[in-house]
Amino acid sequence: MSISVLSGSPQTATPVYNKMIFKVSGSLTSATNYRYVCDVKNGAGTTTLARLKCDKLPTTNYGFFDVQKVVETLMAPTVPTLAQVGFADHAGFYSGYRLTFMEEYGNTPVVQTGTTTNVSGVLAFAGNLEQLELADWSGGTYFPAFIADGVSRALTTPTTRTVYSTDYGFICMGQSGTPFDRVQVTYPTRAFTVALPASVSGSIARFGAGPMNLKALTSAQCSDSQAGSVGFPTAEGSSYTLAFEDSFAGNFSVYYTYNIGPCERFNSIPVHFINKYGGIDSYTFTMKNRKRANVEREVFGYNSDVYATTTYNKMWAGSFDYVYALNSDWLTDAESEWLIEMVRSGQVWLELDGQLVEAVVNANQYQFVTRRNDRLTQLQIEVAVAYDNSIL
Repeated sequence: MSISVLSGSPQTATPVYNKMIFKVSGSLTSATNYRYVCDVKNGAGTTTLARLKCDKLPTTNYGFFDVQKVVETLMAPTVPTLAQVGFADHAGFYSGYRLTFMEEYGNTPVVQTGTTTNVSGVLAFAGNLEQLELADWSGGTYFPAFIADGVSRALTTPTTRTVYSTDYGFICMGQSGTPFDRVQVTYPTRAFTVALPASVSGSIARFGAGPMNLKALTSAQCSDSQAGSVGFPTAEGSSYTLAFEDSFAGNFSVYYTYNIGPCERFNSIPVHFINKYGGIDSYTFTMKNRKRANVEREVFGYNSDVYATTTYNKMWAGSFDYVYALNSDWLTDAESEWLIEMVRSGQVWLELDGQLVEAVVNANQYQFVTRRNDRLTQLQIEVAVAYDNSIL
């Protein structure tokens, strides 16, 4: 007896918020009360998260398992440290998993554990790709075993973005093994590298890539023994670049360019969010942003005396929350395409007074715009703080 995995999700890495369907066939499908069995386990195979069972299809005798909802429980995304300096493990945003396929049959059905088929050595990450992207997804580009020069990519969509002098931000890089050992940072007047520490050995490394994160690098962290603030570009229109490097092979990932934006005229509000690849992206709303409070009250009819001489409404409970109406600067076509990832993100943080505050985007529609069709266009969106406050 044996189980064969005919097709499924085993890639270098699989986005966990998409379906993870496995098609299997067995050699004893004619047995009485035959069913397929799948144990979903953690990456080490030491803990069984769930046992799934599936009847065979009457026409083909195949079985199908969608393990996504179970593997998803292995994700535990945490709030990043805003002032992160250098590298950190992107812990909670990825996990290994293991599948054990078996058969069940008999007059009194028994799971046959003597012969099993295992899917192991695979990774799930907190990504959510569109269906057309998922159809030809290749984890090797974003989770490389080695850096392919100019091909390997970080876990983000834009290769060019605008940042401001007080911005914090991150860039995440997947790895299958140890494909890179440092990141190269290039200013207009200086280039240096920051080594990936041995302690950051997980499947996704997160690097502090915003202006404030880079300027906080110490001289000990930079290869040229100068602090990250030395030579940092400050003039509008200047830029710096980042690329992940395999120094042994001399290969670099795709280069990522950060352009320094103009002086901010209003009270800017940065928004950080989990993008579709499970990395963390940031965008700063620099135009007139406004804050309001939404108040809800629960009232009942209150009698002034036992004869109800006077009845009036009295509040017995209530709550309020804060909502920010955010306005972007003029969008490029690429920014318009990218920012849908913020609107549909499952986890968003507002940066308020130097802290990351959990938030929810209040938008059920997103209008894509282009310069050719729409000329200059801004994004106006409401983002609510995720916490309700009690009145009584």
